[in-house]
Amino acid sequence: MLATVDAMTGPDVSRLSPADASTALRSLARRIASLCAAGIDDDVEELAARLGPEGESAHDLLVDATSTLMLLGRALAQVLVHDDSVLHPAVTDPSHRRWDPPTHLSVADLVELLSDEATTVADQIDAVPTFDWDRTGRVADREDVSAIDIAREAVRTMSVDRTAVERALSSARAQ
Repeated sequence: MLATVDAMTGPDVSRLSPADASTALRSLARRIASLCAAGIDDDVEELAARLGPEGESAHDLLVDATSTLMLLGRALAQVLVHDDSVLHPAVTDPSHRRWDPPTHLSVADLVELLSDEATTVADQIDAVPTFDWDRTGRVADREDVSAIDIAREAVRTMSVDRTAVERALSSARAQ
């Protein structure tokens, strides 16, 4: 379903159907949860707090993934409900995606929130009538973005984040 994931750009999702996007979001959330499940000798909280090879901890990556998915879900809803929606630049530009990490949330809490958001967006995708996928919104006086592009961006982002969480936890375990 998803092509090979490039660490920086992620998989090619340009031809991903809405049904495949929904399935991918659910699957990626489960895969991230599996990565964060504690092993017999692992202290997941301690491992998730360590910086990974890209200078971010798995904890921070989970915050980023959850916050981005929330933003993309809201953007999708705006495009589907309102004409002439204006969307945050972070919808299409990952460099605008900087979130303050809630340090009080555990890895288990973050994984649950991420799973809930993935399910919410997947359910949203499942409910969109075929003729609405071409609806667009404008990203802060830049380009137009369609509903299907937002759904595909959610999958691409989740895939990139899953890979980054895996690298960060693997690096932490190797230390």
